[in-house]
Amino acid sequence: MTELPATFPSTATEEAVVDEDAVAAFALAINDHNPRYLEGQAVPPLFTATLILRCQWEAIRLGVDHNEISGARGSVHGQHDVRFHGLVRPGMTLRWSGTTLCAYQTKGGVQVVQRIMVTDQGGSPLVEHLWSSFHIAGAIANEVGTAPADHLFPEASRQRPVATKVVTVDRDQAFRYAGVSGDRTGHAISDDIAQFEGYPSKILQGMCTFGLASGALVDLVAGRDPDRLRRLAVRFARPAFPRKDLEVNVYDAGRTEGGGQVFAFEGVQDGVTVLKHGRVELVSESE
Repeated sequence: MTELPATFPSTATEEAVVDEDAVAAFALAINDHNPRYLEGQAVPPLFTATLILRCQWEAIRLGVDHNEISGARGSVHGQHDVRFHGLVRPGMTLRWSGTTLCAYQTKGGVQVVQRIMVTDQGGSPLVEHLWSSFHIAGAIANEVGTAPADHLFPEASRQRPVATKVVTVDRDQAFRYAGVSGDRTGHAISDDIAQFEGYPSKILQGMCTFGLASGALVDLVAGRDPDRLRRLAVRFARPAFPRKDLEVNVYDAGRTEGGGQVFAFEGVQDGVTVLKHGRVELVSESE
């Protein structure tokens, strides 16, 4: 790939206070009743995704133009990779900006990655989002940037299952997530739009599905303490639907170079894998 061109500028810096009620509302919207969130002691791992949505859209606009990608049948949220550099707490003032990180060809289409860094007021990194849009069956003549580190499922981990949790998915799940996130994607809130796009009925927003799984993962491998997370990544394999429970399966994937525990995970609805190549990294004992 070539170096990232200077024509991909960063977005303007945005700012917001982490509202304690917004944190609780987000947790309830993903059916996560962890008391740390409801009592204002911590923030769910994916809460900051609700703050940066507009910034992500702007980073797309400033990045690879749709005219540079040919033959695509549409785009979807392909992958999401979050790195946790510091702790976010209710009452903090956060700042963030974003830019296009890379665009590269895959067997099934083109992956375009936006990087949004959330910091404190002093500029110290707190949460880094690598937000990937997948252009189905598309082709790009000139790849740019450098693809981030992958999070492929290590097949040997299937021999080391850790735990499973079934998460209830309610009939109004997508609507509640839309309310706390601003993500009112048509196929998530309208059967007519979903059916026009080829789905049998409304589907969940990808980040809603990821959010549902994240609560299960914090419970299963982090002792219900989100502060232990250092990385949380996933690939969106298939659409998930309301009214169908989500089964989250977790496997031991070894250790990071720094000694932190690593887990692989998948999310399944009615025997269909909707989340794959999931990865959770926990803080090492030395940190």
